[in-house]
Amino acid sequence: MSKSTGLKSNAARIFLAVTVGIFVWTSAAAAQDTLADALQQTGCNWMIGKWAGETPEGQKYELEYKWVLKDHVISMHFKGFDFEYHGIIFYKPDQQEVEQVGFDSNGGSGKATWFAEYGVATMRNEQKGEYGEVSRMGIVYKKVDEKTMKSDVHGLDEYGQLSEQPGGTLEYKRVKKKVAAKKQK
Repeated sequence: MSKSTGLKSNAARIFLAVTVGIFVWTSAAAAQDTLADALQQTGCNWMIGKWAGETPEGQKYELEYKWVLKDHVISMHFKGFDFEYHGIIFYKPDQQEVEQVGFDSNGGSGKATWFAEYGVATMRNEQKGEYGEVSRMGIVYKKVDEKTMKSDVHGLDEYGQLSEQPGGTLEYKRVKKKVAAKKQK
């Protein structure tokens, strides 16, 4: 019988413990890199839901943010002013950015970046029209109360800076979820 010092055995245990520790630590860190985590940390998870508004002239508009891939992708849909836009919002953990890509009813497409803090979310968008013309705008979303949100629409320069004053403001009211009618037997 040969005597073993246990050195190889201890080294293997330490290696295994370190490997498991690193795996658990990186898994926990990766678990925090989701869009849901970003919304929670910035206080902007209040935006999820359906919103609607009307201008003083009677023009109606609506906006909806809903989860389409749990914790990772939000669908965004705007309809109003003879215009429709649909986009998806996602978090890029490697760049630590929230981005959006979308398309509109006029044949345009765009990319946006979201920034948020203290419950206020800002979208900086660059939209290319049907013929390649570029328009830039920034929208700042603020929670007024549990049932009300406002969005200020700003001009956006080529460096991504918002104009000092908004060009317009839209007010939205949260749309109550419809309760499904019970089927009668």
